[in-house]
Amino acid sequence: MNNRKIALLVDVDNVKIGGEAFNELYAKLNEIGDVVYCKFYGYNDRKHIYLSDAIARYGYETAPFMRYKKRFSQLDNRIIVDAIKLNYTKTEIDTYCLVVGDGDLIPLLVELKSCGRFLIDINSPYYEQNTHMFDAHIMLTSLTDDIETYVPKTKKTKKVTKKRVEAPIKFNTEEEEYVAPKPAPITKRTVRVEEEEIEEVSQKLSKAQANKRVAARQYVEEEPTTYSDSADVSEVLNDIVERYNELDFTTNADMGKKVQLIKDIEAFVNRETAKGEGLKSDNEDIRQIFVDLKNIADDMKNAINN
Repeated sequence: MNNRKIALLVDVDNVKIGGEAFNELYAKLNEIGDVVYCKFYGYNDRKHIYLSDAIARYGYETAPFMRYKKRFSQLDNRIIVDAIKLNYTKTEIDTYCLVVGDGDLIPLLVELKSCGRFLIDINSPYYEQNTHMFDAHIMLTSLTDDIETYVPKTKKTKKVTKKRVEAPIKFNTEEEEYVAPKPAPITKRTVRVEEEEIEEVSQKLSKAQANKRVAARQYVEEEPTTYSDSADVSEVLNDIVERYNELDFTTNADMGKKVQLIKDIEAFVNRETAKGEGLKSDNEDIRQIFVDLKNIADDMKNAINN
């Protein structure tokens, strides 16, 4: 069957898939159908430079990488939320290729299979845990190849010795006499520059700490957005996911929006649970979605408070 409509969800933060491996995967998927949706999770435009061309050419979506103080698995829960949303909003997609880290995918896979979706995974280091639930497996020969990453430029510093050298050191060889150069002296200008750099770093650190204190106060003072009781659950989930994807938790920017989103997620979970749905739903898959939402809110709080 070569007319499948495929959604490709790739966790590039937890599964180290390089440019050659991605091209191999993309080519094999196109042999069985069309990749109509693709999203990269944990994407960093410097670390994952090999994906920039594909993202620009096809308009693929990305979700920024996040680092939390507490992380108990290698599974990015945003993939679960997006897969469920796609399953009910883009019903033309009949095939899902999941490239994910270590975690329990069973509830998601059961839900997708119950809707008649065809499931594909690859030979990542984590695929054996849920392999029995997939319909097909793509073996990538280049998965372990080196990954092209951005290497930041580091500032080179010269070691300066305090020992005063009166004269250059000399020694003789059979061919010629070698004269070691004198070490460069420490000047007042060098000391002044170092003091300025220390002051600049200190100011940035103080500003970052102040931003976190402001965020902590906002979290207490902000009121959650009121979603209408008649609002469709999938619409609310879509709104939460879109707002979440616009935020970068690696910086202190948009603290107000981050705090507001945390409040909205918690209010949404509490509202649905109070109605006997949400965390109290009779449907195990729906309960899992709300558990994941609650965990995401907790992780976001850890990210802005640490």
